[in-house]
Amino acid sequence: MVWLRETSSYPGSMLTVLDTYEMILALAFVCIVYQSHAVRVANLVKLNESVQYGAVCLDGTAPGYYIDKTSMKRWIIHLEGGGWCYNEELCYARSSTNLGSSAKWSPTAQFGGFLNNDPDVNPEFANYSVVFVPYCDGASFSGNKDEPITVNGRKLYFRGHRILVAVLDALINKEGLNTAEAVILTGCSAGGLSTYLHLDYVRSRFPNSSVHGIADAGYFIDAPTMNGDMYIRGQYQYVYHMQNCSGGVNDDCIRAKMESDRWQCFMAQYTYPYIKTPIFVLNSEYDSWQLASILHLRCTPPNCSDVEMKAFNNWRGTFLTALEPAVALNANGLFTDACLFHCQSLSDALWTKIEVGGQNAHDTFADWHLARSGRWKEIDGPYPNNPTCGAHQDDSDSIMMPIV
Repeated sequence: MVWLRETSSYPGSMLTVLDTYEMILALAFVCIVYQSHAVRVANLVKLNESVQYGAVCLDGTAPGYYIDKTSMKRWIIHLEGGGWCYNEELCYARSSTNLGSSAKWSPTAQFGGFLNNDPDVNPEFANYSVVFVPYCDGASFSGNKDEPITVNGRKLYFRGHRILVAVLDALINKEGLNTAEAVILTGCSAGGLSTYLHLDYVRSRFPNSSVHGIADAGYFIDAPTMNGDMYIRGQYQYVYHMQNCSGGVNDDCIRAKMESDRWQCFMAQYTYPYIKTPIFVLNSEYDSWQLASILHLRCTPPNCSDVEMKAFNNWRGTFLTALEPAVALNANGLFTDACLFHCQSLSDALWTKIEVGGQNAHDTFADWHLARSGRWKEIDGPYPNNPTCGAHQDDSDSIMMPIV
C-alpha cells in the first residue's frame, strides 16, 4: 500500500503529488460508475449543435448525455462526479481525459444502484427513465467564462453551466421531459455537489413536475487539515474564481452573500440553507475522500498513529456540525453512515445493504421521496460500530483512500 503526499501548496504551476493523487481518485471513480454490477444500459446522445452556443467540454468538444427511457412520466437525472481541476495546469491535464473531453466517450454505458432497472435491487425506482450526464468541465457544471484561456498552447473552455443548460434544453425539447410528472436530480461526489448547487435551477426548468434531489457524497465541508490549514477552502475559492462560477450556482445564495464571500456558494454547507427544492442528503460521516483530501489523513483507520486516530475521531463532530442545516430542516431527508466510503448510490450493495437503525439508504430515500410513513432521517453512531460497513468494504475498495 502506497500513500501519496502533498509536496507543495496550491495553485502551483506544476501538478503536486496530492493533485495527482486526487486525479487518480477521480478517474477511479469514473471506473466504478461504468464497472458497477449493473443491469441498465444507456445510449450516448452527443449535443453537437451546442458547440455553436459555447456549451463545450474543457477541450471544446461537444457535451452529451446517456439515456434509457422506461417511463415518460418519471425520470432520474444523474450528474456525474470526478473531482475538480483546481488550477489551470490541472484543467489542461484533465482536458485530455474523459473528464475534460467527449472525444472518447463510449457509445453505451451501464449503471447500477439507484440507476439500476432491476426491481429486485431497486424496486421503487427501477421503472424510472434515466439520464446520465457525463462530467467534462471540472467545476461541477458551474463555470461560465466567456473567453477560453490558453495553457501550453491549448485552448480551455470553462462552460459547465452552459452544458447543464444545453442538456436540459435537449431533454425538454427532444426527449419529452416537458411532460414528466416526477424528476429526481442526483449525482455522486462532484456530481453530488452539483445536485446541491443546481437543484433549484433544475426545478425552475420543470415547473409542472414534482422535483426532488438526492445528493450522494457531495457534502464537502469547509474544514482544516490535521495541521490546521484551510487547504480545501483555498482550492474551492480558486476554482470558483478561475471558472467564473458566480452565475452558475444557487442564485439566492449569491444574492445573500457579500462579494468577498460568494465563493461559499460553491460549497454544500453554505448553499444548503438557500435550497428551496426538497433534497435528501446521502453521505458518510467518515467520507474517505474528505478524510484524505480535506483532513489530509494519510492512514486507514484503525491502522493509524495516536495523533492520526485523534484527528479521525474528531472528524465526525466537525462533519455533523457542518451538517446541522440539513439535520434541522424536518421536511428534507438524510442518511449518514459511519462507513469509510465515498459514493454509495451507484453500487447495488452500498445502496441496499448498508444499514443505519435497521434501515438502508434505498428504503430511507424511498420513504421520504414517496412521503410514506417511516424514518426520513438516519444518522449513524461513531466508527466502528456499524457492522454492515465492514461486510461491504470490498464493494467500495476502488474509491477508498489507499492506492494499492
